[in-house]
Amino acid sequence: MDRLSDQAASTRMLETMAHNLLSALARASVPTSTNPAPTPILTPSPITTSAPTPSSTASHASRINNALKRQFPGMYSGGAVNKGKARFKTPDKPHRVTDLPVFVLPGPTTMTPKGSKELELAHAGLGKKVVLVPESAKHSEIVSLMEGEFTKLRALMGRWMFFKATGGSGQRKLSIIPIDSDGYSGRQLRVASNNGKNVLYLVPLQEELETEPLPFSSPEFSKMPKVLCNKCLETVPLQMLTLHSENCQTTQEQTDKIIIDDNDDEDDEGDSDADVDCTVEKGVCPICQLEFPATELPHHANICAERSSNTEEHMDPNLPSTSSLNTTPPLPAQTTEGWKTAAPSKAVRIFMEGLRREADHQQPLQLTLNAGDTDEERDGTLISFYKQRRETCQWAADFRCSILVGVGVMRNTLSTAISKLTRGFKKNMGNAGVTTIFEGQREHLVPNLSATILECDLFAMAGRMVGHSAIHGGPSLSGLSPTFIDALICGTKDIVTSKLCLEDCPEIEVRDTISLVLGRANAQIKQFRKGIKETGIWPLLTARPDVLPLLFPREKDVELTPQMVLKLISWPEASADSDESEDEMSASKITLISGFFRTFVEEASSDVLKDLTKFWTGWELPMQRLTLQIVKSRGRHHLPTASTCYERLRVPDHYKSGSELKSDLQQCLQSVETGFGLI
Repeated sequence: MDRLSDQAASTRMLETMAHNLLSALARASVPTSTNPAPTPILTPSPITTSAPTPSSTASHASRINNALKRQFPGMYSGGAVNKGKARFKTPDKPHRVTDLPVFVLPGPTTMTPKGSKELELAHAGLGKKVVLVPESAKHSEIVSLMEGEFTKLRALMGRWMFFKATGGSGQRKLSIIPIDSDGYSGRQLRVASNNGKNVLYLVPLQEELETEPLPFSSPEFSKMPKVLCNKCLETVPLQMLTLHSENCQTTQEQTDKIIIDDNDDEDDEGDSDADVDCTVEKGVCPICQLEFPATELPHHANICAERSSNTEEHMDPNLPSTSSLNTTPPLPAQTTEGWKTAAPSKAVRIFMEGLRREADHQQPLQLTLNAGDTDEERDGTLISFYKQRRETCQWAADFRCSILVGVGVMRNTLSTAISKLTRGFKKNMGNAGVTTIFEGQREHLVPNLSATILECDLFAMAGRMVGHSAIHGGPSLSGLSPTFIDALICGTKDIVTSKLCLEDCPEIEVRDTISLVLGRANAQIKQFRKGIKETGIWPLLTARPDVLPLLFPREKDVELTPQMVLKLISWPEASADSDESEDEMSASKITLISGFFRTFVEEASSDVLKDLTKFWTGWELPMQRLTLQIVKSRGRHHLPTASTCYERLRVPDHYKSGSELKSDLQQCLQSVETGFGLI
């Protein structure tokens, strides 16, 4: 007590001395007058108030008071004196967040998964992910976070617990993480995972989760970086690329598998039934009256019908043969070298027939398509088929399409493949929804210089498409730049540089650097040449340069005119018998509908005529004969139909004007890219 009283007395004395000092200084600063005021007597008591002073004195005193307040804040603060340390408001600390590695298992278990199963679980939307868990999170919040990252956990409705693995490598035992009375907390999980260094395993307690692979567009993969598969050109999460590559290869092998055909030659037609399994169902061909297995009969009947209907008298001598699948009689063996001296169109026919004859022992190639596929899926199937490398003789083997049986389907497939090279595949290669292999102006198409297309070997794929179509008498790739064709065959830069023109550069703004075009496309040209060589037609191109206009024609050389189409049409007659026509159909009605159709052909452009021919026969090449039939209508919604294998177009008889027929035909022609007609 004595010490406290002494401290209080000392404090009061100091305050009194300070006030007295202040008053003395204030008086000293005031000028002296004739009648100075008496000096006040100093007393030890503190002074709480002072007498009024002049303005100059108050101003000076104020400056001194401010100086003293800075030196003695406790005594000159103007208010009550705070005892102890000064208190400062501390800012709120941010919530601590833990990067928690969580591995979701598909069902109840006491062991960690095998390393080989981790990718499969990740593809199913399970597996390992890093979840951001606040330390202050409660059990309900943790459940919501886990269900947000792993959507399949929502079906469990919280019936799961966390486990942690024991030390070691490989498969390890799991031990449960005990749950608190109020559930898991963010702090508990942070401690259990050693600040996010150890993986926690989320194990369902009762149910089994689905492990079927999810599509790559699922929300589970939305945060993963995406890359482009080099095989199927599908956008895949980077983490899934290894697993996808195995499945992609398997799918490609299944797509390109070869169907074994034990009856590919007519040499086996006379074999006895002892060589055939008695359980195989057989049928009789309605044309040649020979027996074939029921599964093979539709394909044989189509080829047999084409052989019987096509005659050489209707062939245009200026066009190369458009028959396929060995529909013309094979040439004798001694004439196989005649292509070296024959006329260009005949040389192409002889050479291609020789390739097909050498492939007689080969098993047929099968392209698997689904009629319900989207345009993008159909284009992906074509790309996968032609990216597959095969032996040279396999490209000349019998070619079939699984979507339907018939030569018309084969024609449509080859025509679609060639047209996609310039019109574009509906596959996103990173910069556009449609990817064209060749681009530029009409008659001056050059390779697309995209690095992605080159890395995906799409120019080699294009070369295989061109060679495969040529072997089977299909459409040619038209409109290429003459400079590109010379570089493809000759490969001499000095020769082709002199032929470069402004139109060979698709980038108009850089046409002043036209001399760089050839060098920039050098890798694309080499890859395209490689694909052509794999099909076996390269010797013909190098030995007979005069056939190049037939295999790489100009656009104007492959245009169709109304006169060309009308010349090939076999018009209906009133007395002709037809399976779908009735005897009472008058000659006037047949003449009327035929006139409407003739008017449509005469007014059509070259592109429309190509679509009409493709709808009629399967591809845009002029055939030997185009049969037109007028059939009994089944109603006003009855549209024209086509049997592409037999080059037969059926037009119903309900049309009253040419405009009605034109409207329905235009509607039909819109299906040439996806529809295959009637077989």
